[in-house]
Amino acid sequence: MKRQFFLYKLGIVPLITLVCSVNAQTKMFNGNLNASPSKEVVLNDKASDSGMPAFASNSAMSTKAFKNFNKSFKEVRNAYWSETLDGLKAEFMNENVTTKVFYDAKGRWVANVRLYDEANLPREVRHAVKSIYYDYDILHVQEITAGDKTAYLVKIEDETSIKTIRVTDNQMDEYIAFQKSNSTKK
Repeated sequence: MKRQFFLYKLGIVPLITLVCSVNAQTKMFNGNLNASPSKEVVLNDKASDSGMPAFASNSAMSTKAFKNFNKSFKEVRNAYWSETLDGLKAEFMNENVTTKVFYDAKGRWVANVRLYDEANLPREVRHAVKSIYYDYDILHVQEITAGDKTAYLVKIEDETSIKTIRVTDNQMDEYIAFQKSNSTKK
């Protein structure tokens, strides 16, 4: 119940599907895992005289999203902006962490998705994962923040399997699990 409330209330279902493809490819599914990925339209990321990117569509949405972005990420100057079916996305890299910031059609912040390796994983989350999956290597982490909730999708692997472990609210579960094929057998 608590998990469903978190996923549906904050609209995180499309974002989790966005960041959970097997090969770490980013896809947007509008809540339906069988749906086609959303089309992103690349916006002109060159700044206008005001220092704001020249957006292709709804200027009120663009202006509000840009102002919200600048308020939250004052130090970022190299954001790449694109338009999604549901609003806007700003993406940038800082200290080996890729951050994607999503805004709705009215320019309001929806969620952040941060992608990084084990070195940037919070110590308590790393400890929780490694205490259960001690023989696994951590490949990468997707940290999703929506509202005041944060979820970690930690992709791990050992010799026989690849798993994505979901950690939210001090709870951990296997979100995705695959067995590796044995290519040495004939």
